[in-house]
Amino acid sequence: MVGYLPLRARIIIVLLLVLMLFGLSMADLDHLELVRGGLFCVLLLVMAVIDFRTGLLPDKGNLYLAGLGLMMAGVMGEAQDALLGALLGAALLFALRTLSRGGIGLGDVKYAAAFGIWLGWQGTLLALALSFALGACLALVLLGTGRLGRRDRLAFGPFLSAGAYLSYIGGAAFWSAYEVLL
Repeated sequence: MVGYLPLRARIIIVLLLVLMLFGLSMADLDHLELVRGGLFCVLLLVMAVIDFRTGLLPDKGNLYLAGLGLMMAGVMGEAQDALLGALLGAALLFALRTLSRGGIGLGDVKYAAAFGIWLGWQGTLLALALSFALGACLALVLLGTGRLGRRDRLAFGPFLSAGAYLSYIGGAAFWSAYEVLL
């Protein structure tokens, strides 16, 4: 069965969603941003699970994420920032895809564009930085323990989802702290 998930996997997914929603509730967000964030969390988790299981980020999922993000950006009056986020996410990952000769999949490029709509350009930049940092840390641990070989591949979608989530809940605080340092 293609869609079948063992009970243990379903429990882990539900626990992850509960933790994500708890983290969202702890962030300094207004009511509309909380509702928007809840929907974003569900979509991020769905895409992460699909990529983890199949190694693919489906176009249909990216279209749903992008379409809902555009609707939310329109409601919140953030259409220009949303489009800049999509452009930045797609451009950076496409450049890395080209430089890595396909090491990053085209689904990842589309996914960065889709969640970039939700995060805007600053949030997308932070999400990508966090994604690469998280991916690199886990890859080093897995390489060090022998659970991953140099030629093995890791699905990058879960790291992109984690980076996008962390950027959504803490991006404003990060950029405020960054501006203070300048």
